[in-house]
Amino acid sequence: TTTATLVANESGRDVLELNASDARSKKALSEALGDVTGSQVLTFDNMGSSDSKKKKAPVQRRVIIMDEVDGMGAGDRSGMAELIQMIKKSKVPIICICNDRSSQKMRTLTQYCMDLRYRRPTKMVIARRAVEIGRQEGMNVEINAAEAMAESCGNDIRQVLNSLQMWSCKKKVGGSGGSANMTYRDLKERQGEINKDEVLRVSMFDACRSIVEGSRGLSGADSKAVTTSLFKRTDAFFVDYMMMGLMVHQNYLKVCQGQFNGAKLKGDDDAEMDALNQVCEATRAMSDFGVCEENLRGGDQNWSLLPLCSVLAVKVGHHAGGPGGGMLPGYPEFAGWLGKNSSRNKKIRLLQEFRRHMNYKVSADAPELRMNYLPIMRQQFEELLFDKEGAKVTEAIELMDEYGLDRDDVFENFDEFLFNSKELKVKKFGDLDSKSKAAFTRAYNSMAHKAQALVSEQGAEKTGRKKAGGGGGGDMGGGAELDVVDDDKAAAEDSDDEDNEEDLEALKKKFLKKGRGKKATAAGKGKAKAASKTNGKKGKKK
Repeated sequence: TTTATLVANESGRDVLELNASDARSKKALSEALGDVTGSQVLTFDNMGSSDSKKKKAPVQRRVIIMDEVDGMGAGDRSGMAELIQMIKKSKVPIICICNDRSSQKMRTLTQYCMDLRYRRPTKMVIARRAVEIGRQEGMNVEINAAEAMAESCGNDIRQVLNSLQMWSCKKKVGGSGGSANMTYRDLKERQGEINKDEVLRVSMFDACRSIVEGSRGLSGADSKAVTTSLFKRTDAFFVDYMMMGLMVHQNYLKVCQGQFNGAKLKGDDDAEMDALNQVCEATRAMSDFGVCEENLRGGDQNWSLLPLCSVLAVKVGHHAGGPGGGMLPGYPEFAGWLGKNSSRNKKIRLLQEFRRHMNYKVSADAPELRMNYLPIMRQQFEELLFDKEGAKVTEAIELMDEYGLDRDDVFENFDEFLFNSKELKVKKFGDLDSKSKAAFTRAYNSMAHKAQALVSEQGAEKTGRKKAGGGGGGDMGGGAELDVVDDDKAAAEDSDDEDNEEDLEALKKKFLKKGRGKKATAAGKGKAKAASKTNGKKGKKK
């Protein structure tokens, strides 16, 4: 934003800026910038002098700066589309600035803009500029101290300037004359006084590493350093407290495994036992964390337990790393519980579908259906469809109709309940050859399936209409009583549908009559007007 303003001032343009604090909806943009995009600015600064009376008022060109365009959200309704239309028609340059270039909102806007990407300057560039600024302010700043300060500030120029300001205001006490000069040694001693909190620049993965590795690098340290490390790890939990518990749960056993492998290589039985005890304590702490977080996110939502959750997460890393701290091999893994929980919910939903389809034939709860029925039924379907002489399609469909299963249950849902198909070498129904699948599909679609669950899912109206059109419903001779009840309901619904269709036809005819009447009256009026005009012209000629 500063660069755009400086360029506009250098080129002699008047700056009109709209940022996130302004309303930038379609209506607001059209009202604020509707006339601006095609006009210029008149300046009357030197119009009072005698020389300027004969001259015209100088004209100043404009530039529009749209800052933080990636923040145009739901409150700025249709603002992005209106901005694109203004860019197409504007005679005034429009500079759009965003923070997140990869945002979904920017994909359309970048097609109408010249893309200029800014990067953070390197620490060498910032250090040279900081040394020059310090010299102008009467400070002697060493180049290596300036580089260390820029690196500690994350290459943020504003934070470097703020640190220089704090350093110059708060002179070192006890030095020679209280000088405000900055040396590398003085910077290391007073770095904590002028820097931002380091945890603000820590990612979720780095925060997880610092927690699960425990008190690493604190052997022989004093109590102050140990307390500072504890507070840092506690603050690291709040980098993303929604995900940090799952991240710690995913990675803490890797640290424990490293401790145990190190003791096993030494051949020390006591060290191996200590490592196993550390695993036990870390697991107990993780269990306590789970109980605490459940009360935090449960029905009561007791958010006052959040600091306790952070301490319990740090306790997990303390036991996993041991007294001297551990080491996490490689990069921290993302929480795998999310994917596992999604698969679990999917299989629970599929099992409920199985239970609903088979409820008319089988009386069992979900666990009993999963353990006692599905394996045996899968084996029977496998013997029928993977037969050496060819797939026995008719027998398989009869078995499906007997238990109320549909095609998706056999070819898709059965394969979801295999434990490990690679080791067991079980054939999957999805791997059936295309010829057998096509024959099965043709045979399945050519037959009527009267299962109660399938009738409700696939629609009872269609079956009722076919039987009513067939005259007499002769296919119902061998059906069950439940199916007869469904056919009666379907016939009643068909009669209701026919009445509704008759009402709709009557309404359509009424609307058509009204429309024709309007057209006829309009045509009559038009003819009357035309006749009056011609008569008037004839009268004038006569």
